[in-house]
Amino acid sequence: MEYNKKEGIGKKFVEGILLSFEIMGLFMLLQILVSVVGVMAAVVACIILGEEDIMQAQYAAMDIVMDGSFMTMLTVVATFVSLIFSVSAYWIIWGRKRTVQDKQYFREKGLRLRTFSMIVIGCCGLYYLSILIVAVIAVVNPQLMENYNEMMESALGGSEILAVIAAVILAPINEECIMRGLVLKNLQKHFSVPVVIVTQAILFGIFHANWVQGIYVLPIGAVLGYVAVKTRSVLPSIFMHLFYNALSFAVGMLPEFCQTGGFAIGTVVISAAVVLYLGKAEQTEISDR
Repeated sequence: MEYNKKEGIGKKFVEGILLSFEIMGLFMLLQILVSVVGVMAAVVACIILGEEDIMQAQYAAMDIVMDGSFMTMLTVVATFVSLIFSVSAYWIIWGRKRTVQDKQYFREKGLRLRTFSMIVIGCCGLYYLSILIVAVIAVVNPQLMENYNEMMESALGGSEILAVIAAVILAPINEECIMRGLVLKNLQKHFSVPVVIVTQAILFGIFHANWVQGIYVLPIGAVLGYVAVKTRSVLPSIFMHLFYNALSFAVGMLPEFCQTGGFAIGTVVISAAVVLYLGKAEQTEISDR
């Protein structure tokens, strides 16, 4: 009897994890396919525009592909295509009822000052935590950090406008629909809430497909997962993800001395905000008694 129970738990675990990996794999494969099609389109364009020799056309296409603007545009297109499929899958699988609940949550809660303040405070806290994690990674493994910077520069370094569209707008919505809209909901069928939050955070890191992001997004994924579970809606996590990416992008454009000073000031502000919030919550609890 005990053996059958353990076997059932193991089967349940495998089913939950495997389906989550399948969901993530499908969307990662989709973005890769779109990128491959983009490169092939560049080769075809070079042939049509006069490069009769296939090898010469390939070299010309490689020059185009290595251009930062082309790679950024390709990132935007791949993310947009993935977004269409992720939103559609979320709608089809969870149906109109789930979407109505999302709208209802937004109508009832809205962007109240307290809610908006907590989103801002939470995202700032997560941002500064991610900076600390990245700093540790840079000290422990400088080569890994250098490779990551080169990858990000290649993907988003061509056009600031396209980079904003890809990283600040499309990516957060796409990732939340996949991770909190599909993967998290799947895990909830198989595991308890703490296991779901931790597991989807780890999967969120794996989904980024590089070590640096895979490590520093773990706490971000855990918080976004907790918010999605707590609110039973994907909308709050989308707003938090949008704000976090916008904050990261905006701070990244500042001079280095401003970033360092901003880190120190931000730490003090976040700490003060948390203390004030906890103090107010304690006063409210006492008055309720």
